[in-house]
Amino acid sequence: MRIIRGTILAAAIFAVCAANAVDSAVVGTPKWISGDTLAAEKPAPVLERRFTLSVPPKSAVFEIAVGGWCEVSVNGRKVGEDVLNPVTCQPDKRIPLVRFDVTGLLNVGENKIAVLLGNGWFNMFTLTTWRMSEGDWISAPQIRGGLTVDGKTLLVTDGSWHAYDSPIVFNALRNGEWYDARLEGKRVNERAAKVERYAPMGRVSPAIATPCRAFDTFEPVRTLRSPDGSDIYDFGANIAGWCEVDVVGESGARLSFDYDESLTPTNTLLGHVVGHVVRSGDPRPAQHDEYTLAGRADGETWHPRFTYHGFRYVKVSKYGDVQVKAIRARFVHSAFEKVGEIKTSDKAFAALQSAVERSYLSNFTGFPTDCPHREKNGWTGDAQLAMETGLWNYDARLSYEHFLQMVVDAQHPNGAVPCIVPCSQKFGYGWGSGPAWDAVLFEIPWQIFRFYGDDGPARTAWEAMKSYLDFIDGQTDADGLFAYGLGDWCSPDMSKMADLRVTDSAYVYCFNRRAAFWADRFGEPEYAAARAKRATEIKAAFNAVFYKGNGLYAQGRWTELAAPLFFKGLCKDGEEAAVAVRLVEAVRANGYKANFGILGAKWVPRVLAEYGHIDDAWRLFTQPDQPGWMHWLASGDGTLREEWNGSNSHNHIMFGDLSAWAYEYLAGIKIDEPGFAKYHAEPHLPDGVESFEVTFRTPCGRKIRVRAWREGGEAKYDTAECGCEGTVPSSLGITMEWKENENEMFA
Repeated sequence: MRIIRGTILAAAIFAVCAANAVDSAVVGTPKWISGDTLAAEKPAPVLERRFTLSVPPKSAVFEIAVGGWCEVSVNGRKVGEDVLNPVTCQPDKRIPLVRFDVTGLLNVGENKIAVLLGNGWFNMFTLTTWRMSEGDWISAPQIRGGLTVDGKTLLVTDGSWHAYDSPIVFNALRNGEWYDARLEGKRVNERAAKVERYAPMGRVSPAIATPCRAFDTFEPVRTLRSPDGSDIYDFGANIAGWCEVDVVGESGARLSFDYDESLTPTNTLLGHVVGHVVRSGDPRPAQHDEYTLAGRADGETWHPRFTYHGFRYVKVSKYGDVQVKAIRARFVHSAFEKVGEIKTSDKAFAALQSAVERSYLSNFTGFPTDCPHREKNGWTGDAQLAMETGLWNYDARLSYEHFLQMVVDAQHPNGAVPCIVPCSQKFGYGWGSGPAWDAVLFEIPWQIFRFYGDDGPARTAWEAMKSYLDFIDGQTDADGLFAYGLGDWCSPDMSKMADLRVTDSAYVYCFNRRAAFWADRFGEPEYAAARAKRATEIKAAFNAVFYKGNGLYAQGRWTELAAPLFFKGLCKDGEEAAVAVRLVEAVRANGYKANFGILGAKWVPRVLAEYGHIDDAWRLFTQPDQPGWMHWLASGDGTLREEWNGSNSHNHIMFGDLSAWAYEYLAGIKIDEPGFAKYHAEPHLPDGVESFEVTFRTPCGRKIRVRAWREGGEAKYDTAECGCEGTVPSSLGITMEWKENENEMFA
């Protein structure tokens, strides 16, 4: 069954009586109902309603707003393939509404619709560093909605629904899931569904984010024995998801699953990435599942439903008479359509592209996150830095629009935005944010405008942008610059990180220029002029404080040199070439070993390529030594890491802009007007590379292909475009009026 998204169930529909009989009851107004399962020790509830149909339905839609995660079934059959559904919003401001087409699942006569509910982000009781358990929205998972058959409301959620406990006896996003198969088919603790006295704080809005599904299956590449005698399965790849197991054994026998991405030399799980997730006082370990067998003679198969983990290794411990017949890892992530592909003869860069894609998908289970194991948090800095990589490879537009709305909803009344969303309002407004992270508020609208030609997201976030600029104006120091929050995070030597005032001020300069652009586009000329003037003032202050002459900015650190060139127009007029020369000389002098954090990792390669040094940028990516991208891949995880020295997380995406770089500088695809209404390609084949082929499908369906190869020692290039494979959706706005005076800013 397909799942239909993005349609609001109008209140008027609920007032319509059903043509089919539902226990002869009058259909009323839907209520919020739950299984009254707020406490952590409560099993996941099933909310169920039985009803009868006298004629076969031509169409049937079940539409519910959901606090938490849900799995809907009709007459015992699950509806759709989505998991971890729906994608959370900022729960105190917005509750997602999902719509299921259930036409083919209904029968003439008696029917049963059931909703299994998980805690997800809604009932976040785990005690963590990020204080999610203190969110004002915390409540029992609940639903509100109804079933519409042939255009008439047949039933709604109310006190006539029944609730009972499912075999999922515990579930938590970060802790894991415990399942007791002995309870299958039993209606444990059956009761009337609880009609909630108070509705959730958030308004109900259509779910727009691309849903999650379980994709690739990984078999173990080896099995190790831990010191306590348990088996440890190595799946040979670092992913987000869960294990699926086939087992046989006695009733009451139990398996436990502990997930990790690293092992010690003595074959124990390292645990360093989850050690600070669960704070003192929470008795349940992180990344831990349990399964209790029913004891069926023909065996049992199980995987969790309401959690996911980041892992390469799984330790399986046995309690009682039980045998693991097979175990598989499933890769769970947002179900994005692939739109771009990079093929190259260079094995190093091909491996990096693969690692970027896996890291990106591992960190997109509904919305962009930093890592799939330790945190699963929507860090805004990671999201904005990896966004272009995402849009070149996947059609992730709707999920970014969803994330933008989360950021807007979480904005503090003073204009500040948090460093993570969802956010409890108790973490992330002071430490952890700052302009490099807050840039997400400006970057998402800008990139969607570039790629899709749609300024709708900018209009959605426009008032939030203005409020933020008022806030950040108040952070100006005596020199007219900014030093607020984090900067070039995860540099090889944090004591030599780029000056925070350089990176912050460069971003705020960019924010003001983009605000001027949008204000002009939205018919606010006075505000446009004010923000353009503000950008000019920041530029003057930036150069007065940091430019030392002869191409030198600040202390001459790579990120400091790249900043004024990456942000167009910020560099002292006429000095751009001198700064670029100083940067490339510094890169070469260091043997192409990385000497920047997550900001410089995006800025430096782009600036090098922009100023004619694509080969130098290529060598930055492909040189094998530490610190460098290729050094990470020696572990075999197939993902990018959090730190240049390989410590902490082994599955981060914040260093992943190299893929976007390849589309924009290797293939040289340049977006000249929004939505690829106009574009051109300037490909370059780096020294020592024999060939590459890059393809990208534009939003209107045109497929761009750029190829390069060597023939007789000479580089040859070919650029082609296939015909449109579809039509431009009217919502994309690619045909919107495009003013010639906008070209300079857009470029």
